[in-house]
Amino acid sequence: MSGDTSTLSWRSMSPANRSDSLDASPTATDDRDRLFMVKIIKVCFLSNSSNLGKNFKLVRCEEGWTVRAIINGVLSSGCVGPQIKYSLCYGLLLKHLKSSEIHWLHPDLTVSELTQRYEQQHLEAEWRYDLRIRYIPPDFMEKFQEDRTTMLYFYQQVRSDYMLQYASKVSDGMALQLGCLEIRRFYKDMNPNGLEKKSNFELLEKDVGLDLFFPRELINSMKPKQLRRLIQQTFQGYSTLKQDQCMTKFFTTLSQCYSFTQESFACQLVHGWSIKIDLVIGPEGISQQTENSTPVSLAAFSQVRSICCSAGSEGQAMLTVHIEGAKQPLSVITSSMAVAENMADLIDGYCRLDGRSASSLITRASKGKDTQHKLPDIPKQSVSCGSDIGSDIYAEIPERGADSDEKHMISRDDVIVGRILGEGFFGEVHDGVFKSPSGERIHVAIKTCKDCSAEVKEKFLSEAGELFLW
Repeated sequence: MSGDTSTLSWRSMSPANRSDSLDASPTATDDRDRLFMVKIIKVCFLSNSSNLGKNFKLVRCEEGWTVRAIINGVLSSGCVGPQIKYSLCYGLLLKHLKSSEIHWLHPDLTVSELTQRYEQQHLEAEWRYDLRIRYIPPDFMEKFQEDRTTMLYFYQQVRSDYMLQYASKVSDGMALQLGCLEIRRFYKDMNPNGLEKKSNFELLEKDVGLDLFFPRELINSMKPKQLRRLIQQTFQGYSTLKQDQCMTKFFTTLSQCYSFTQESFACQLVHGWSIKIDLVIGPEGISQQTENSTPVSLAAFSQVRSICCSAGSEGQAMLTVHIEGAKQPLSVITSSMAVAENMADLIDGYCRLDGRSASSLITRASKGKDTQHKLPDIPKQSVSCGSDIGSDIYAEIPERGADSDEKHMISRDDVIVGRILGEGFFGEVHDGVFKSPSGERIHVAIKTCKDCSAEVKEKFLSEAGELFLW
């Protein structure tokens, strides 16, 4: 697949040949006269074949197609395997081949949005689409027994990641075990004593290649005869295992040194002050971990009610997860918007899997179930910080004393609070309208503050003193 410049392209298609050329169109139209803009996307996938040049599917799709439709088109084609039940486990990863830039594509993202957001940044031929399993059930080895295609695909994915990223770092003993398990799984019909025969081992070594099973560092670290003897001895321990047993043993062995079911993100937890943590997201839920500490559970996916990302200063971004029963949302600052969106997609995917639903919990500035929500009515009189004003969303911050700079004070009667635009450091950010003393109506962004502690209030008012209406 390297060097292939036909990764994706646009072309016009007439109505006459449209029906025969699309793999699986999600919509239909009666307009037979107009031309359709069709995009050809090359989706790479894993298979049990060593011929990597054939491990892709060309998907023809229109601008309005979603990433979900592309994934379903590949899965329904049969090229990955038959009878896939856990389609919600699959995601599409967009990689830039000449850098480390990657983007997990949300299922609701349209092809048109995909082109505008990502592909225009680099040449089309420099992008690659990979079909991967990203959202994993807590008891995946049991669940995937109902879906052997997904089980095998996940095994191939984990093993591929291991060979590319971790095989050179594990001990020689573990590398030998994992390699011999794959030999046994790959040659499931081999006689248990098959590798004892010199001709069979030479066939494995020369025609297939030991580097398909073992890291190059291990192969180069010892003499051929010594390596052959160690492989034969290790293989004997697995020579009678069946294919499923080999995969199960591979997972349990690898899990001792590599957490392949979880993803970890370095970020800052916002809770009055910022704490550097690793936010760990996996089948069991969302947890936090600081240096030299055990993970602390923050939420199960069934508790998540909404997810949103908002831009911050200096290229940073904030991810906010609203959790049922929590006094305040889980908010973390990430290094970039791309990282925040990556984390949001991961949490959202697990929520879809947990609820067995295609509905997304991500709210955006222009759409989403929370965008039309309004703040509670503003209190008619001043309320102290310790008083209950009947809402956990709006907190009254008392005005400063007489020595405050009056130019920053405005009457609440001159402000109309509108829909939620996103999440800020202190609380929600709303669209609004300000009526100036001259009568002019000005569109503004209105920041709210959820925490009314003295420290947070001071920071909030300090920031307000630096802002200008825009």
